[in-house]
Amino acid sequence: MSWAAGYNNSVEYTTGYYQEQSPTWLKAALVMQRVAPPAEGKFTYCELGFGQGLTSLILAATHPQGDFYACDFNPLHVIAASSIRDDAQLPNLTLLENSFGELADGRVDLPMFDFVTLHGIVSWVSNETRAQIVRFLARYLKPGGVVQISYNAMAACAQVQPLQRLLKLHAGNRGEHFAGAAAFARQLLDTNALHFQRNPDAAARVKSFGTADQRYLVHEYMNEQWTPFHFTDMANELADAKLVYAGSARYVQMSPVTWLTNEQSEVINSIKDPMFAEEVRDYFCNRSFRSDVFVRGRAPLNDVRLREHAKRVHLWANPTAQYQPAVTLEHASVNRSEDAHRPLFDLLRSKPETTLDELFDAPELAGLGIESIMQLVRFSLAARETSIRYGDVAPRAAADRLNTVLLDRAERGEKWDALASPKFAGGVPVDLLDQLLIAPLRMKRDPKAALTSDIDELVARAERSLTNTGLHLNVGSRVTPREERPAAIRNILGTSGPALIALCDQNDLWPAKDA
Repeated sequence: MSWAAGYNNSVEYTTGYYQEQSPTWLKAALVMQRVAPPAEGKFTYCELGFGQGLTSLILAATHPQGDFYACDFNPLHVIAASSIRDDAQLPNLTLLENSFGELADGRVDLPMFDFVTLHGIVSWVSNETRAQIVRFLARYLKPGGVVQISYNAMAACAQVQPLQRLLKLHAGNRGEHFAGAAAFARQLLDTNALHFQRNPDAAARVKSFGTADQRYLVHEYMNEQWTPFHFTDMANELADAKLVYAGSARYVQMSPVTWLTNEQSEVINSIKDPMFAEEVRDYFCNRSFRSDVFVRGRAPLNDVRLREHAKRVHLWANPTAQYQPAVTLEHASVNRSEDAHRPLFDLLRSKPETTLDELFDAPELAGLGIESIMQLVRFSLAARETSIRYGDVAPRAAADRLNTVLLDRAERGEKWDALASPKFAGGVPVDLLDQLLIAPLRMKRDPKAALTSDIDELVARAERSLTNTGLHLNVGSRVTPREERPAAIRNILGTSGPALIALCDQNDLWPAKDA
């Protein structure tokens, strides 16, 4: 077996950030599902398979109280992430170039971990490699430790397995041949292959190939292994490391889900085995991807202990969200009660932050029990009307240094999907053009005033960055010619600059200012 262990490394991996891997996010998710999180204070964290490393870089920068370890078998990934770590001066992040088997065998000196996360790993590796992951967890996860693991899920992916095989057989082992494989799949679709007629999910994926990130598609479909899991099968594998299911890392998937019909709820409630009931929910929504939280020892929270932790759960409104009487969650549009949901929506907008414990005692929610309020908050989080953080905001110096490095590299042609936010204890997505405009603005003591006083400097720097990155500036469907770009950038800063500054205010992206 090659050092890549069947994983396709012929094309550079994407530079995504995944908030559900944040230890702070996971603590809040556990509390919102009545499970005790790890204790506060210093902690240890490991990401298995870090790709380009953006998630671990941002998490180390926004959690200076944590000791972070991240492992990837690809030396290019380790070199690139190490360069950013060193430039941003993140001494609490150790990057390892090792296989999971080497780690599981104890060939590297590692601590016991409070958190271990794996995003998009287990569905794309061999049975042998998954067994190594389980041995690693059994060896290095502390009692009470937390594991976040995401994977392709059945039964929805049953339609997609034949498509993955078709693409892989056509392309062979070379990811750069994916475009030809995708075109071949489209040819089958266009010539009415019965498989695609009878499997609309597979057909929809083929139709999406033209607009999706080609790097993502290669790493999704071009591996030797492509294994979707039934939930109970994944739980049974992890049980060998004494792990038990604690809930979802995604609020939209937390039980009890809100989109079940009365008849579907009756079916779920009739099932005595909670693990089987969780799997049946995947059939009702045809879920194709899961992000689960497992713990080594599940300690439920009664009302008294829940209130203790609720004092540490901070909530605030998404200022751009508008109240909607119907919200789409996963596959369904959910109608909600104005009497129950609107008071919470308005209450969260009445102050910069509030704690979950304060909501339990809020006069506006009088008459609702703790569990009802928890369900309303989970719904608001799933609808992305509200944001959440467990604990206080950490010191921001490391996050500011990392953002300076990421923005400087963005101006020189690198692409990063997120910036570090102390308020969110993690990252927030920022597209590349916004990053190129934010980079010079964050150097100004008064960014809003700089939109007028320093507009020539801002335009020149943004134009230089566009040239360096090769990024096109589109106005509508038209690509702006290079000679017209300065005027277009000036117009963008004049019309959208205040909104961009507000976005940075809301997401806590401005660096600390010297006194």
